[in-house]
Amino acid sequence: MTNEKVKTNSVVTATWVESILTLAVKGAGEISVNIDELSPMLIERAAKHGLEQRLRDRAAIARDTKTGLSASPADKFARIKSLADHYLAGGEWEMRGEGGGTRRKETDYIIEALAAIQSVEIDVMIERVAANAEKRGITPDAYLKTVAASPAVAVKVAEIKFGEADGADDMLDELTGDE
Repeated sequence: MTNEKVKTNSVVTATWVESILTLAVKGAGEISVNIDELSPMLIERAAKHGLEQRLRDRAAIARDTKTGLSASPADKFARIKSLADHYLAGGEWEMRGEGGGTRRKETDYIIEALAAIQSVEIDVMIERVAANAEKRGITPDAYLKTVAASPAVAVKVAEIKFGEADGADDMLDELTGDE
């Protein structure tokens, strides 16, 4: 596994090759750390720190461009919960489709819409989808893509996405010259 975070103006570049992290400092050198050589206690501490930071970062939401107000505590909580639910459901580190460092997949929106329509928690909906997909002999993603064709689900998905589109109307006005 190679994972490299590089910006054109970066002084420090991090590269992972399997269990080895190499940090290269422009003009100064590089150092490598193999996590297999670290103590289990240190690895646990690093995992806890990383998870806490990731969940806290999820609450970083831009101000509402129309009102200038910060996101409400409820909005921040909902974003943290959605990422925690994603992880608890076996999701990967990155969620697809959402801003703020994480991107949501279309199926994440569909699950959220179904949960809202049926007034259940997201984790309950994930379990229902998995069970029904298994009964039909298809993947949960295939199941969700089919159920998304329902007008009620499509409308709810659009509402959720619209709610995340901070500043979209202002940007459209800029494009059309209606500032």
